[in-house]
Amino acid sequence: MDLGEKIITMRNEKNLSQEQLAEKLNVTRQTISNWENGKFYPDIDSLVNLSKYFNVSLDDLLSYDEKVLDYLKDSTDIVKSNKNILYAILLNILLIIVFIVIGILFDESISIIIIIFTISVISFSFLFYQIIKKI
Repeated sequence: MDLGEKIITMRNEKNLSQEQLAEKLNVTRQTISNWENGKFYPDIDSLVNLSKYFNVSLDDLLSYDEKVLDYLKDSTDIVKSNKNILYAILLNILLIIVFIVIGILFDESISIIIIIFTISVISFSFLFYQIIKKI
């Protein structure tokens, strides 16, 4: 049984609606629905709250649901997250250097400058996305 099915079962055993469970966990009804449908997974704090509220261990709550375990592993992997930010920063520095060098060497070629500028904007967007994701 996956996590969503477990939440539905435990909620029904306590005769709770999604709205009532949401109020008890300080989340929205839509959040409960998304967890139950497997669209999203609870973060670690919400998992702890679910575990406490339903008086089940985290192990029982998460057992046999590899998708949730993979999600938690990815969302809490600080090294991987920091590595992505470092790569994005290095790529941006490299693009700025290339942009400056090409601008100096090819004064006449506006198309090359536009291409490098476009790539720089995409790269900065990736960096911004990584930083926002970390927050």
